[in-house]
Amino acid sequence: MPASYRPREKSALIFILKGLIPYSKENVMLAFKPNQFFNELEKISRYKRRTLELAMREAERKKLIERNTKIVRLTEKGKSRVRPFVAEHLPNNGRLMVIFDIPEEIKVARARFRRALRAWQFEKVQQSVWVTSYDHRRSVNELVAEMGLEEFVQLYECAAI
Repeated sequence: MPASYRPREKSALIFILKGLIPYSKENVMLAFKPNQFFNELEKISRYKRRTLELAMREAERKKLIERNTKIVRLTEKGKSRVRPFVAEHLPNNGRLMVIFDIPEEIKVARARFRRALRAWQFEKVQQSVWVTSYDHRRSVNELVAEMGLEEFVQLYECAAI
């Protein structure tokens, strides 16, 4: 996924993708009460059902999901798109801390990185020090690698004392 695009947690696409994660609340609803799934989706997104069904087709076109007869599955690409929105809390009141010093010459990348951190519920402690209680290690590492920022970003798991 391009670093410049990060979907909102309450978007129709994310809700649909979460519906394909086994045993999630959305998945159980989609499997056993599909009408309720789309009704809930209409409430969350404020989109009409037709628009939501088009979003489902768009997810298939973008290869975020795949269909085999009646079974719809999340692809690896789809899993990476939804992963930041299903992150678990770190155990024992742990915190994930990101410290970065991205040069001025690539300030556009720095701005994109900060937008992603905000979307993933990181809070700014200082200009280039951000923390969250959610386990976004994999998402942050993937984004850093995708953007080529490995030498400028450090990631720590810590606890407040």
